[in-house]
Amino acid sequence: MTAPWGMAAGTAAWCLAGAVRAARTADYPWNAWTPLGYGAAKGLLFGLLAGGCAALGLRLARAARHGGTGRGRVAGVAFTGGLLGGLAPGTVRDFTGPPQPATGYYFDLPRPEPDWYWGPLMSEWLTYTVLPAVVGALVVAAAAAAAERARRWEGAGRAALAVAGVALLILPPVATAGLPAPEGNGGHVNESAAAGVADWAAGLAALLAALVWQVRAGRLRG
Repeated sequence: MTAPWGMAAGTAAWCLAGAVRAARTADYPWNAWTPLGYGAAKGLLFGLLAGGCAALGLRLARAARHGGTGRGRVAGVAFTGGLLGGLAPGTVRDFTGPPQPATGYYFDLPRPEPDWYWGPLMSEWLTYTVLPAVVGALVVAAAAAAAERARRWEGAGRAALAVAGVALLILPPVATAGLPAPEGNGGHVNESAAAGVADWAAGLAALLAALVWQVRAGRLRG
């Protein structure tokens, strides 16, 4: 099962990408951590998409070969499916959505198109979409290949997802420790709280998914 590994790896990969964004963009001090928080939360979803695409690719490959595939082919198919799934959301957003603002402030308008195409766009896409998607796809491919030899790797994937869920739950208080309290009024006051809620919701969803998959695996063994 590639979805749990994809979700765990996606959470970590896009969280790191969010940390890079937080270090490179300007924002209010109390919102400085929000790219990291939002990155971790959306990484869980993008990882689910990557793992699901990898699983679909493996199912189609096995059907074409009447259930038999080598580990190398399994890894290749899982990597391709995972990469396509991880790339899709950010690629659609970057290439069809409005240009990103120059900073991370909530009220910034999209930058003018001549300032967006093509250098800033490609930098944005490579840093915050391609790199985390490649990391997630590599983890999914390695897990799929390892599971061909030992099914215990499927259980390890569920454990990794549970760890990611706990990490999402504790991320907001850890990341906001020492940051100043919000000041003034307006949308910027609620950004940090919104990122925290997104992380908590994602964390609970990850723990629930890990539990459901664990119970399902137990029933299949029984």
